[in-house]
Amino acid sequence: MIHRLRGQLVEKDNEGVVVECAGVGYRALASLTTVQALPRVGEECVVHTRLIVREDAQLLFGFATREERAVFDAITGVSRVGPKLALAVLSAMSPSQVAESLARGDVTKFASVSGLGRKTAERLVLELKGKESAFFEAVPQPVANNGSAANVPAAPSGGGPYLEAREALTGLGYSLEESEAALREAGDQETVEGYIKAALRGMRRR
Repeated sequence: MIHRLRGQLVEKDNEGVVVECAGVGYRALASLTTVQALPRVGEECVVHTRLIVREDAQLLFGFATREERAVFDAITGVSRVGPKLALAVLSAMSPSQVAESLARGDVTKFASVSGLGRKTAERLVLELKGKESAFFEAVPQPVANNGSAANVPAAPSGGGPYLEAREALTGLGYSLEESEAALREAGDQETVEGYIKAALRGMRRR
């Protein structure tokens, strides 16, 4: 099994990359997040991979981080969700954003991913909600200077009030992206009203 590639990045496009290792070029399909995170063509890179073997093809997928690969594995484990949709999710959301959205049960966020659809988004949340911490368990955590494990920041909280506030902001005509950016700046609030007021204050200051 091909688990990781280290070599020269010789090609990259919106669908994936080619890494040359010991004279052999390996084509790996990848998310836009990974394509943008990797260095320029001609430079050395490390790509974490997952090989999927089918009756009619062997498909290699590449990831800039092990966290992204872990999220890919989880998403492709959901019934009737294949690697193409998993890459679409990872092109639109970082691993931490996926974990945060699952913790909130945020179907709307997943449904906004191109090609996913609301029913698939609901199934994804239903099957993965509560399992988001597993995305990072297999990945060695950063080590502090004193040799102990460094603290990894937790995903922002929010849940119901956050989602209701976001729905209210989009109802006022703000886009999903604008609403989420304003709510992030608002920080954690205890109520829907608190989120909305803080978000609108931030928008007025822009």
